[in-house]
Formats: sequence, C-alpha cells, structure tokens
Amino acid sequence: MNITVLGSQGAIPKLGKYSSSLLLNISNSYILIDCCEGVQFQLRKNKIKLSKIDIILISHAHGDHYFGLIGLISTLSLIKRKNKLKVFCPTSVLKIIQAHIKFSKMSLNYELDLISLNSQNEKNIYENPSFTIKTFPLKHSVYTNGFRIEEKRKRRKLLLDKALQYKIDNVYFNKLTKSENVFNSEGKEISYLEVTNEGPKPKSFAYCSDTAYFKELVNYITDVDLLYCETTFLEKDRDKALRTFHSTTIDAAKLAKKGRVKQLLIGHFSSRYDDYSMFFNEVFSIFENVIISEEGKKVQV
Repeated sequence: MNITVLGSQGAIPKLGKYSSSLLLNISNSYILIDCCEGVQFQLRKNKIKLSKIDIILISHAHGDHYFGLIGLISTLSLIKRKNKLKVFCPTSVLKIIQAHIKFSKMSLNYELDLISLNSQNEKNIYENPSFTIKTFPLKHSVYTNGFRIEEKRKRRKLLLDKALQYKIDNVYFNKLTKSENVFNSEGKEISYLEVTNEGPKPKSFAYCSDTAYFKELVNYITDVDLLYCETTFLEKDRDKALRTFHSTTIDAAKLAKKGRVKQLLIGHFSSRYDDYSMFFNEVFSIFENVIISEEGKKVQV
C-alpha cells in the first residue's frame, strides 16, 4: 500500500501546487481520493496512467475537492476506457455530474457507476477479496465523509520443510495457508499452526479531509498505519479554523496521538502560509512521526 500526493493545498492553489488529492495504490488497485482541479496534469506528471484508476472517492461538495472530476470522466472516455469506473460521492456531487453529462450530451464509452454517499454513520461502502473501504462522518460546513481503507488479513506463510516433515500431501497446502487444519498421509490431524507462520500484517489508511476536531473522530481512525489529516491552519489562527470548520496543526497532532496511529500525513494548507516548516514543528511538538504533503511525494504504508 502506498500513497502519491497529487495536491497539498487548500481551496486556493499556488503556482506549481494543487488542491487536495491523493492516489492510493493497494493490491494492484488504484484509488483516487478527492479530485482537484488539474488532477490529470498531476497524474501524468507522476507517470500514473489515467486508465489505471478503479475507484474515485469524493469527500464533499466543495470545489477544491472535486473540480477535476468532470474533466477526468470526460478524458477517460476520449482515451477509450473500457473498464467500469466507480465514483463514491455525496448526493450533491452526484447530481452535478449527472447534470453535466445530461446538458453537455456527453456520451461515455465505459460504464460510470455513481454511488451516492449520504450516511451520517460509519458505513462499509466497498469490499473485494483484498480490501475494504469505510466512510465515516466528519464535521464541516457541508456534508463530508472521511474514509478508512484496510487490507484484509493475508494468508499464512507455509513452512514447506515442516509440512513435508509432517507428511502432508501438497494438495492440502492451500488449506493450511487459509488457517485450516488438515490430515496427513497417516490419518493424523495436523494444526495449521504447526506448519505455517502468520502472514504479513494488513495495512490501513484513514483520510480526514476538511473537518473540525471532535472527540468521536478518534474512534474512526484508531490504530491505522497512516492517517491523512488536514491542517489548514497553524495554531495561532485557531479562531479561523473554528469559524470555517477546519483543523489546526495541534488538532491533527492530538488526533494522531489519541488514535495511536503509526504515521501522520498533513496537508490542505491555507494559501496564506509560505513556510511549511512551521506546520511540521507544531505537529512534531506533540506527535513526532509526521510527514508534510508535497506534490509528487510518495509515502509507503
């Protein structure tokens, strides 16, 4: 599981920088999380084929989080995409996409599956054999979702020498890696624990886009390997954060510490700031394992 930062800024991008957008690569699937204006340029710059994107997650209906979406949907048709594209977004964004397709008479040559998000509670919205995606409510000026993406538990690793020592036929090796006991050639039951080791630990990632801090938020992100949390404002501008339902550096740091997360990635920086080391230093004073969002940065989970 790894993350590519496509955009690090808030609502007003800067020259060479873009509003919020991340690309998550998990189990050979590509998930675009929020879709900033100019996202196609960023994907190409980072040598990511547009056609590789399987799923798009849109957190809320503010333009800096979805203004690139309609253009991307159009381009995917122009480059003859064939595979289905799933887009999970608030009902308001879904209606905007549908209206644009209707009034522009856009004809897509692939299946666009628009899934409306409207739950006020934590909810499992997608699952395949490799991972799950959950949404959870955030506290912003409009309906907003956070996302938690988790790998499923991986198969156990077979200890071949031990399996042969226990006289287990190789037709049963698959069952052992799936945590099932088997019988050997002598009719004796062999526990999978005797001949396998635990597989790699599943990884997890949580995304908190625009949100004010609230105590229940910790429950949704606890123990993730990587947490993305917006830090629109430095602590000295807490009054602005409160008025606009955004987080400060200290909010994000406290959230990461209380949630026992392994790493914290911060972004969505207000255009009023130029020195991002101030963001790092404020967070680091509370939570040390912090990473600053920067266009093109890759983070291994």
